[in-house]
Amino acid sequence: MRKWICTLVVLFVIVSSSTLAACGQESSGVVLTDDQGREVSVPNDPQRIVSLGSPITEILFALNLGDRVVATDDYSDYPDEAKSVAKVGAPWPGFSTETILNHEPDLILSSEGAIVQQLEPHGVAVFVVQPSDIEGIYKDIRLIGQMTGKKKQASDLVDSLTARVSAVTDKTASLTDEERPTIFYEVDATDASSPYTAGSGTFQDELIGLAGGKNIASSQAGWYPISMEELVHADPDMIILEDYQYGVSPDSLGARSLVWADLSAVKNGHVYPVEDPDLTSRYGPRLVDGLEALARTIHPELFTALD
Repeated sequence: MRKWICTLVVLFVIVSSSTLAACGQESSGVVLTDDQGREVSVPNDPQRIVSLGSPITEILFALNLGDRVVATDDYSDYPDEAKSVAKVGAPWPGFSTETILNHEPDLILSSEGAIVQQLEPHGVAVFVVQPSDIEGIYKDIRLIGQMTGKKKQASDLVDSLTARVSAVTDKTASLTDEERPTIFYEVDATDASSPYTAGSGTFQDELIGLAGGKNIASSQAGWYPISMEELVHADPDMIILEDYQYGVSPDSLGARSLVWADLSAVKNGHVYPVEDPDLTSRYGPRLVDGLEALARTIHPELFTALD
């Protein structure tokens, strides 16, 4: 009888140990789908995070996760605390695997997917955060909150951003087509005869539409050099300068050429700078700041209350 009791006790211990081990294995991480459609096993509550993207860094700090960020890319400069975090390089000419791994991360969040093949063989979780629109930003904020134990903070942040976007769109949604000015959004005019602009599928295009404008470049996808013929044909009501940071002033457009000087927006003085291009190009929480700024520029009669 005693033998049977001992045998049962041993079996119970073995089964219990196996169950506990299995449970421990299940609780060690969660499988989430990143913006490249990859299923990534992310460790629970990661404590050493490397951020390879300034928008990601902004999201992490907005969720009060700055103390877990052990390194970032060279362009992560907001908030001010991010400037003092160790830097590991930039996408161009490329990140150093050794430099990144020297920080012993348990999670790497990247704004571009090319780094995956470079880092994945080393056994560290690499999650690509690459939203294509504002709804995608909300989703990624919630995912980062889920994987870091900050679900409540992420939900609160998304709710706040959603409310601010709604405060804009509640006013612009009822605008007629005639009340929506046509916009040329200049990204880079290094070659003033073929300046780069933002077409469909870009955050700038989405922001212009939400703010009550019509992007003249929305018929073409991505960022591209627009021809002067296309620009003259569209003859936009407004020109918005994201390259203002590079010394391009509203007053300088008329001096480029007679063609520029003859554009309605230039003749009427409807050329406006983007004071902080990070607000319209980075997909972090401050993109909503960019929306509000554009709304004030495009429809000052509607949005003075946002100041």
